[in-house]
Amino acid sequence: MVDMTLWENYRKVCFIAPFSPPDWPDYAIVTAWNPGSQPTGRRRNTRRQHALLRVIHRSDTLSAMGPVWGSALDENWQEESWLLRASRLDATRLAAAFGQYALYRVERGELWLEPALLNVPPCHLGPLAAHWIVRAPT
Repeated sequence: MVDMTLWENYRKVCFIAPFSPPDWPDYAIVTAWNPGSQPTGRRRNTRRQHALLRVIHRSDTLSAMGPVWGSALDENWQEESWLLRASRLDATRLAAAFGQYALYRVERGELWLEPALLNVPPCHLGPLAAHWIVRAPT
């Protein structure tokens, strides 16, 4: 059973990046931080994020535009993530391999919360522009 409070928290997201989102028709935002939504220390999260990037670089079907920070709206919680050119299936498999309950997808400028290890339907979150902040993370 999914903790619906957790799912609701996933819905309340913004992304902080030092660049504007790409013009790609679709892409994903995936993290390796805090697998299973269990807080993990910064050092371990950093190692996991480097492992994620190694998988991306070795792949013929994935490419990274750059790091972004998935953040709570009040910015009290943040996780480093990667903006990826990836199919929906590849992105979901990648997120699941790193123990993530969910990932974010962008399709034609619209943001979606997608389950990876949860049995819940995808959730439309509206235009990505309403969730994107261009600046360096704090």
